[in-house]
Formats: sequence, structure tokens, C-alpha cells
Amino acid sequence: MPGLRYETSLEEAAVIEQAVIAKLLGYARAHNISDPIVRDLLPNEDVKGAGEVGSGHVWQQDISACQYHTVYSGENTKDRAFAIFKVANPKEKALTAAIKFFDGIGRTRTLDIWQVEHAWLNPDREAYCEAEDAIFFGVEKGYNIDFLAGASSGMDNVILGGKVVEPRGKTITPKAPF
Repeated sequence: MPGLRYETSLEEAAVIEQAVIAKLLGYARAHNISDPIVRDLLPNEDVKGAGEVGSGHVWQQDISACQYHTVYSGENTKDRAFAIFKVANPKEKALTAAIKFFDGIGRTRTLDIWQVEHAWLNPDREAYCEAEDAIFFGVEKGYNIDFLAGASSGMDNVILGGKVVEPRGKTITPKAPF
């Protein structure tokens, strides 16, 4: 069932992450991504900040109360795909109430809506979805990620936990063998 798990053990989180990695590597093979490597999802590098709302190189969002804001928007290249399976917020007074994920630049379809307020009540301030419910954006696919602010406006620190698959050396220069 789609949705978030608000209590996830370290072992369960590791299983979800490994399943997402396996899914991305399978996708890379099926879409001829040469010498694929999987790495962490990065703000600005992988999900582009939209206008003044998205932050750039850190996970920050400037949002206004009781409104949806397109925070991240863009299109994957022909050799990059990513999946999002976790949300976290270290901020004590989190502002984001929900996150809406759209497929396509023109918002072709709504992939999921995560009600994240419950996650901020947990001591870890995070939530995971099951690996099969991860939000997936394939090669040359557009995406929009909107955040709904609760009753307050300001800067929030929602971290989208995810993985990227791309050719080795595209972003990370591989180490030489020993």
C-alpha cells in the first residue's frame, strides 16, 4: 500500500535502501546506462530548485503558509534516473505538511502525495516508503515536486532521501584500484 512508514528500524531502512538500489541497477541495465553507479540524491545536482523556492546546494525550502509550492522541477538526462524513498526534517518546528510528486514537466500525472506532518512527531523526524512505492523518475523524464506549507511561512529543511543511477564518472570520479 502506498504511503509512508513513520516508524522504521535501522535494519528495515537498510532493506528498503538496498531494494531501491537493486531496482535502479536493473533499470540501468534495461535502459543501457553504461557502467552504472548508484549514489545519494543531491539537491541542485539531481533535483533542481524551482525559482526562489528551491535552495540550491542544501536541502532548504522557502515556503508560504497554506499553499503548495513547486520546490523542485526538472528533467533527467538520457543516462540518469532517481528514486526517492525517505523524507526527513531536522528542524524542530517543521513547516511542510505534505509533498506532492508529479510525473512530467507538464504534471502528466500525480505519482503520490506524502502527508509528512506525522513524521515530524517521531524522535527521528523521518519516514520511509516501501521500496516498491519509491517515487521513481526515469531517464529523460520530467518531474515536479511540490511542498504544502502548514500554518506558518518561512525556511524549512525537508531532506528527500533517495538514490541516483548514472554512468560511473558522470558526477563521481571513481577511485583507482588498489
